[in-house]
Amino acid sequence: MKKVLICCFLTLFTSSLLVAQGNAVSENTGTSWEQDFSKAKSLAKKTNKPILVFFTGSDWCGPCKMLNADIFEAEEFKNLSENEFVLYEADFPRNRNLVSKSQQNDNVVLKDKYGINSYPTIVIINEKGKEFGRMKGYNLMRDTSYHYSFFEDTLKKIK
Repeated sequence: MKKVLICCFLTLFTSSLLVAQGNAVSENTGTSWEQDFSKAKSLAKKTNKPILVFFTGSDWCGPCKMLNADIFEAEEFKNLSENEFVLYEADFPRNRNLVSKSQQNDNVVLKDKYGINSYPTIVIINEKGKEFGRMKGYNLMRDTSYHYSFFEDTLKKIK
């Protein structure tokens, strides 16, 4: 009986260490998202970059979480986004305390304007709101090549 309890304790302890280590890595490589859409628009105008709007349900949408982990937290995307995009996350969490009231208002306006009806959806627009590209969903195979091709193709259209 003691061996079973010790094994259970060691398993739980090791698991918690791995989860903590994984969370620390995610926070270090995460991408910086604008919290105010009007600031995102003015930054896009100033830098002459398109805005990548990520429509997500951060606390309930499984594919959104996978997309975030596989693409938006990747070093490759961080390098791409720093040079090519202004980022705005239009989050629709179940826990409404995760976003401010002004963000909630901005997000609803954007959702209605672009007719978003599924998550995750990525829309690339200019500072005036003109849409250049849209991609819905994320595959369970976690193949990021489709998204990077989408980013590249949309950037070619813009330039």
